[in-house]
Amino acid sequence: MHLLLTRPDGRNAPLAERLAAMGVRTSSAPMISLVDNPEAGPSPLDCVDGAFFVSPTSVAYADRLLQGQWPDIAYFAVGGGTAAALRRCGIEPFCPPFGEETTEGVLALPQWQSLPGKRIAIVRGVGGRPVMAAALRADGYQVQFWELYRRECPQWSAETVQSWRQNGVDVILATSGEILENLFAVTPLSDHPWLQQCLWLVPVERVAELAQRRGCQRIQIMGGAGDDAIVRCLGSMNHYGEDPEGSEGSPGPS
Repeated sequence: MHLLLTRPDGRNAPLAERLAAMGVRTSSAPMISLVDNPEAGPSPLDCVDGAFFVSPTSVAYADRLLQGQWPDIAYFAVGGGTAAALRRCGIEPFCPPFGEETTEGVLALPQWQSLPGKRIAIVRGVGGRPVMAAALRADGYQVQFWELYRRECPQWSAETVQSWRQNGVDVILATSGEILENLFAVTPLSDHPWLQQCLWLVPVERVAELAQRRGCQRIQIMGGAGDDAIVRCLGSMNHYGEDPEGSEGSPGPS
């Protein structure tokens, strides 16, 4: 197994170390570049009842701008990796359980239902899924976005992309639909069959469906996008000695 790690810079090295200890060979190829959003504006966190963080990146950008001064409000994390990032900032967030680490999972939390008010900040990069904001506004919530960074598709030479295939990459981690689409965008058409033949590790059904539309046949849903979910999935595969070909839509051996 040779796994291609595609998360942004700074998110791959710690995971690669954990996987190396498990005997999993990895290469790093970030498929998203992050840059500051000059239009982010001041923090809205002093004026809301709760804040929802969409990724560890959103936590890191917020902590830098807040300079460690986090208001006393309710904090929500989309998954385990984001929750861990908030804990490193001294925040104990509410987070959906493993297997439900999605926007919809956050909305289902009892702590969300018992918020004292209906003023919410969503902390993220520019753009992103509109599901949560639409659902909240339909329920009478006041929603503010604090968009701290922009995501860009990095530039990779055809020779570099082909080197991944030539070096035996046969498993690809795609923790978002944007990462998946960017990898197809930077890969020459002649190498798309290789991408379609790889085993794709994805966090949720939505990304699995996108991979299917791209012609990928071997897809494993991990139930989350954080390091623990990824390690758990790969550990199960190694333990059972299985290549889950044909196990589309399953969360992996347990």
